Amino acid sequence: MKRSQRRTLAAVAAGAVSLPALLLATAPAAQAAGLPIAPIGSMGELPYCGDVQDSDVSVWLEGVPQEGVSPTEWTEFTFTVTNGGEESVSDVYAKLEGWYNASDGSDAAFPFDLQWNVDGEWRAVPFESDSADGHFGLIEELAPGETAEAQIRTRADQDRPGWFEAWASVRHYDEEIAETCYRGEDEVEWALIAEGGEAPGEETPSEEEPAEPGAVAPVDEPGSPAPQGDTEEPALAATGGSSATPVVAGVGGAVLVAGGGAVLLARRARA
Repeated sequence: MKRSQRRTLAAVAAGAVSLPALLLATAPAAQAAGLPIAPIGSMGELPYCGDVQDSDVSVWLEGVPQEGVSPTEWTEFTFTVTNGGEESVSDVYAKLEGWYNASDGSDAAFPFDLQWNVDGEWRAVPFESDSADGHFGLIEELAPGETAEAQIRTRADQDRPGWFEAWASVRHYDEEIAETCYRGEDEVEWALIAEGGEAPGEETPSEEEPAEPGAVAPVDEPGSPAPQGDTEEPALAATGGSSATPVVAGVGGAVLVAGGGAVLLARRARA
């Protein structure tokens, strides 16, 4: 019982409040929740849907954890359906699927419970059921701007790290066009933290490890391009040869040969 309610009851017992004040204090709170989603019950498969269109009826999972939670404790959230169109929609089917995924490297099964509240009673949400193609609830009529809700809770049977993912959807049919249906969907996930563990996250790349002492540096293969820029090798001594020496010698030799030929021609001309 809330503190304000306890104070109201105490005041009534003492005769300190009037009847209008009592009615105001004990009146139920404004209905923030939407219409209830009714159980479908046992039924066959839904009508065939050959043409799936986007729906004005939206669905989302509200109040899901924004941080990691314990896998073995109940986590509650709300399955919410809203008609954002301009016309009423009849027979809206609600569906919810969930999966617990472990990140401990084991391939063992990760059993869990997924339930929804019906008139104060928690019932199992059907999973991969042939009845109504796995849909768990039905909204018979949803007027424009109207909302329907169902409370959901889930927990795992084992304390293992990983993540939980849920997929919610709604489906309703076109009353005039056969085999045409409309669907809205939403998907969420959150981390599961085992006792004493941390939330699973993305791996960060490790820094490059320094080379071990005594490691041999890689040797350039033949034909590899020469390093550019300044090097640490000392320059050749000023008295040493250079790459231009063979070119200068060749040019000098050619000049001497040409000069000798010119002298011989001049001597023959004089003779």
